[in-house]
Amino acid sequence: MAQKIRVAEIVESTVGGIREHIRQIVSHVDRERFDLTVICSAERDGRIRAELERWREVGVDVIEVPMVRSIRPLRDFLCYRRIVRELKKGAFHVVHAHGSKGGFIGRMAARRLPGARVIHTGHTFPIQWARGLQGTFYAALERAACRHCHRVVALTESQKELLVRRAICPARKIVVIPNATELPPVPGPDDRRRAREALGLPLQVPIIGMVGRIVPQKLPAAFVSAARLVVQARPDAQFVWIGDGPLRSVIEQGVRRMHVPPGNVHVVGERDDARGLYPAFDVFLFTTRWEGMPYAVLEAMAASVPVVSLHVPGMDELVEHGHTGMLVNDDSLLGSCVVDLLKNGAQCAGFGLAARHAIEQRYSVAQFIGRLEDLYAEESAAEAEPHAQPQENA
Repeated sequence: MAQKIRVAEIVESTVGGIREHIRQIVSHVDRERFDLTVICSAERDGRIRAELERWREVGVDVIEVPMVRSIRPLRDFLCYRRIVRELKKGAFHVVHAHGSKGGFIGRMAARRLPGARVIHTGHTFPIQWARGLQGTFYAALERAACRHCHRVVALTESQKELLVRRAICPARKIVVIPNATELPPVPGPDDRRRAREALGLPLQVPIIGMVGRIVPQKLPAAFVSAARLVVQARPDAQFVWIGDGPLRSVIEQGVRRMHVPPGNVHVVGERDDARGLYPAFDVFLFTTRWEGMPYAVLEAMAASVPVVSLHVPGMDELVEHGHTGMLVNDDSLLGSCVVDLLKNGAQCAGFGLAARHAIEQRYSVAQFIGRLEDLYAEESAAEAEPHAQPQENA
């Protein structure tokens, strides 16, 4: 039997999309070919420890290192030293670092591991949102870290173009591997009924949904503004935000300030059954300032729900305007797009069917894992080359 390829996944952010990304890797990578170790932090959400135990039970080596999101020089250095020790003990062929903090510390630590091939997935890179001096600072950090990795994974062609344009990384080091989602059975009327019952909402009213943390990135005020416009045209329309976060009060205050009937907007908090609730939605309304490739949109499309979203970079690679949903450049237009879809039920249903087909064709978990396994195998083979070193930025 050929030697297994030893892979270390390093990640600080074990919430949201990155958590789902790592979960898919752990669940689906071929364990006959790859020996996985996950070096991660549970500091953001201690509830993940129960899941980490399940990963251990199926043979994944899980090592907790208490990384935090904010820049904390002493603590970050101690985490760096710990990760260096763990990487040396594991003698890994491939080190795959994820996100901003885990990605930076992981790449810096992996350079101390002779022969290892280093891969980085930024998910969303700080240069996508940081501006001014902060943006310059993060760009400098990213350039420095990219010198110490062999490949950078972008989720979209738009991300790749940004990394090249900002001179973060040469194009030859970048590979585009989109996110993916599990494909549930095609939802039917019973799924719609059960999902609406779980939300406590009527079967016959239009429901517009959003799933995600309530944070500045997700523009909760724009969600309320769209709800105000839609409810003026369709007083029976119900808006549901599945998720929680520090800006929950922005939605609650916005409903009062904009005189939206409070019974039309529902913030239901985090739900363990969120994936089963997408069939309740007639439209998925995605308000966001920037993205990598959002799992919430993938999951909505997999459930045959059309998407209305801001046209942020990369979103048009996932949502095809006029075919699987609608993209707008101004958040003031989101509500009118939803109204148009609610007026045209046939078009709305057609967009949903096309969205499901797009996921089946391009964004299945099998495709994602296959591409990732190919990358791991390719880099592991390069590890044996006597002079294989990270390429410097062009």
